[in-house]
Amino acid sequence: MGGHLLAAGTPLAVYDPAGGASDALAALGAEVCSGAHEVAAGSDLVLIVVVDDDQTWKAAEECFEGASRGMVVALCASIRPDTCRSLAELGRRRGVDVVDAALVRGERGAEAGRLALFCGGPPDVIDELRRAVAPFAPDVVRVGGVGAGQVAKSANNILLWACLRADYEALRLGRALGVEPEAIREAVALGSGANRPLEEWGQHRLRWPTKDLEVALALAKEAGLELPFVSTLPGLLDALSVDDLAELR
Repeated sequence: MGGHLLAAGTPLAVYDPAGGASDALAALGAEVCSGAHEVAAGSDLVLIVVVDDDQTWKAAEECFEGASRGMVVALCASIRPDTCRSLAELGRRRGVDVVDAALVRGERGAEAGRLALFCGGPPDVIDELRRAVAPFAPDVVRVGGVGAGQVAKSANNILLWACLRADYEALRLGRALGVEPEAIREAVALGSGANRPLEEWGQHRLRWPTKDLEVALALAKEAGLELPFVSTLPGLLDALSVDDLAELR
């Protein structure tokens, strides 16, 4: 993401608590800061790209320390909608606009400069964000108010991992019956079973299925919904490896 911004001529300040994590961007011309507060002090827009709710809270609170009024903070991790709303309220008290901008299409999308962002927040703020992230995210969708982007991301994650597991089992069945996976994929691509994970077979890195599904199931529980099919997916995905997928190429 940072590389695409720098290539487009966007000034970029970065911070990562992991030693050496910012070296590659520094070599491309990014300013490396000593903390999130320093990034915020010199920025109009801050993208918080971390792993979970706890890291998002910590990074956002540090950003607020250095933020000026009118700054935008975009929460890019897959986190709870109520985390987004709570941080948006804290930001409002400081004159900072906080929106959720959940990243979709994963690492490969970031590398290719074709991420999608599912966003929640005021339309004018999302429009501002859309212009800023154009170098790495051609698709920015406002789903609704703050937190709505995370709801859409959880729905997307359910469908991603469900398709991947179903694709795996379908390809195994095909091979067991004497038809190679490549031939199955070519045929299914023309049928009603076509799906993106199948189209991109062999490229998935299986980074976050358990985390993604735990978030979705927790939200369902709080909403009073039972999702029996989705409840089976964490164990089924845990049993899969990248090598398992590669065997069916």
